[in-house]
Amino acid sequence: MFIFWNNGQLLDIFHKCAYNKRAYEKEGLAFMWTLTATARTRAAASRVWAIYCDVANWPRWDHGMAFYWPDGPFVVGTAGTLQPVGGPELPFTITYVEEGRRFDDRTPLGPDHAIIARHELTPLASGTQITHIIEIEGPDAEFLAQQMDFKQEELNDTVAHLARYAEEDNHD
Repeated sequence: MFIFWNNGQLLDIFHKCAYNKRAYEKEGLAFMWTLTATARTRAAASRVWAIYCDVANWPRWDHGMAFYWPDGPFVVGTAGTLQPVGGPELPFTITYVEEGRRFDDRTPLGPDHAIIARHELTPLASGTQITHIIEIEGPDAEFLAQQMDFKQEELNDTVAHLARYAEEDNHD
């Protein structure tokens, strides 16, 4: 879902963004780009949370992720490595955890940009609402998102896959 270009293109993108950063700083502007997807599942929030914590099986429901490997417990400050399908390995840090409800991670992209991924669970009377929010922060965030080929449909599919996966019985 993320990065489908070689290092030369990546460096060129960061060069363009760094140039624009100076212009944005001069004007006092900041930019953020955001995608949001939501789905409902009959599964309880505790079940969805357990699926998040089972990082070895993320590719079973997140088809855009080759792997997501924290280097420690699922707590604030834990660093790790993720790899989008077809993309490079990228470092991340878990920046927020509200047990059973929400976690955020931050993936730096060069010196001036980062991907913030927020995963929220809202308990409902008949299940759980799952919301994933992907933000790119930094100058030229929208341009970077286009170059990285982020697509609303892919995020929608990921959240829908997670909702269905949470209702299955074959992964306990």
